[in-house]
Amino acid sequence: MRAYLSRKYSVLKLVPGTDLKSMSYHANTVPSLGLGFTYRSLSFSYSRGLNFLKSESRKGPTNFTDLQLRLYKRKWTIDAVASFSRGYYLTPQGTGTANGDGYFIRPDVGSQIVGLGFYRVLNDKKFSYGAALSQNAWQKKSAGSFLIGAEACYVAINGDSSFIPSLADSNYSKLRIRKMHLFEIGPSFGYAYMLVIARNYFLLGSFNVGVNYSYSREIGNSKDTKIGVWGNYIFRLAAGYNAAKWNISMAWLGARINTEGRASAYKYLFDAGGYRLVYARRFAIGHKMKEILNQ
Repeated sequence: MRAYLSRKYSVLKLVPGTDLKSMSYHANTVPSLGLGFTYRSLSFSYSRGLNFLKSESRKGPTNFTDLQLRLYKRKWTIDAVASFSRGYYLTPQGTGTANGDGYFIRPDVGSQIVGLGFYRVLNDKKFSYGAALSQNAWQKKSAGSFLIGAEACYVAINGDSSFIPSLADSNYSKLRIRKMHLFEIGPSFGYAYMLVIARNYFLLGSFNVGVNYSYSREIGNSKDTKIGVWGNYIFRLAAGYNAAKWNISMAWLGARINTEGRASAYKYLFDAGGYRLVYARRFAIGHKMKEILNQ
């Protein structure tokens, strides 16, 4: 069983192909409190946002739904994510505003991100993701593993008008690009290592790079499609204390998806992830409960 404090984020970074400065749309998310459990490699968690911490007057409202499946088995790791957001604010502060102050708020901008990745842990006899990330194991010695797998994702961004306000980039605004669709698929390679100190303290670092076939389409005054190959990445960082009956840890999971528009020559960088502080307690279960859970 576990209790945790977490915060998720969703960012769309827009990088011009000119000397203009980069801009980023951020979802206005808040920390959440949650409870969960893990049995073997199956985990379930439920959390509620601390909405009293949200500042909608400065950054506008965000409707945020995030569904995640993280399956950490000894030989395989599976990530399945579906994230839906509506309502973003633009940074740096003052970008796109008439007086150069405050945040440019876009309640009409929404995003849909669906992704699936699976990775083979080659050194599964000595290395365990679950020891750090789902608290279903205890790795007592330092070890690492190479990772191989594949990933696929679909991203859709839409708004009622141009993503870039005319005060920030009049040329982009004239194109009236208000929708972006992206599909990417390809192999993924990586490495993970857990440093264990005195059997109980651990540091985990993991990094995967995907080499993906990319199909993107900007929709504005016209529909312009671009096909290419882009590199994406997923990382996992964690640190904590692990013992036979309990675990306390901090983790940061994140991913980046890259593409480029044909009409605008802008690069679109999608960042999504979250931070989590966890306290977990392990309980022994009887034979009757094992029979029920194994059915």
